[in-house]
Amino acid sequence: MERWVGKSVRRVEDKRLLTGKGQFVDDIKLSGMHHAAVLRSPYPHAIIKSVDTSEALKMPGVRGVLTGEDVARMSSPFLQAVEGPLEYYCIAVDRVRYVGEGVAVVVAEDRYLAEDALPAIRVDYEALPAVVDVEEAMQEGAPILHPKVGTNIINHRDLRYGDPDAAFAQADVIVGAKFFFPKYS
Repeated sequence: MERWVGKSVRRVEDKRLLTGKGQFVDDIKLSGMHHAAVLRSPYPHAIIKSVDTSEALKMPGVRGVLTGEDVARMSSPFLQAVEGPLEYYCIAVDRVRYVGEGVAVVVAEDRYLAEDALPAIRVDYEALPAVVDVEEAMQEGAPILHPKVGTNIINHRDLRYGDPDAAFAQADVIVGAKFFFPKYS
């Protein structure tokens, strides 16, 4: 570790990248390869009443369209870090819970055909109230994101190490603040 920390490291990739010769995943072309594009929700919280993919499936080069209903039928939910009746799939099934959540996936012969087919998919949403503040989401009567759970509090833990009350009592200054972080996607 000592040989790296605080030391200048010779970069060997710069020439390749600066001359446009870098190889990235998007540069890989395989025989018979298809591309996918994801239709994303414009709503922060909504029930998906129906998804009509019929027009997208008629478009040139489109090989298939997956909906949440298809994914739920063909796969299992992702494993969760907390216990409970949460079910997360790779795209939304029955309900969206944030703006930009995937609702359908178009598979086509190339990226542009896949992207061009997205507007042909018709989704009927029933918009639901949304809460974007974590403290509001924990209040009684807040819109519930996971009805099977019955609450927005999925996991609660009270972690204490040492004697925080004594530490505060001995502190010269106590600073309190709330921090808010934007989404990172």
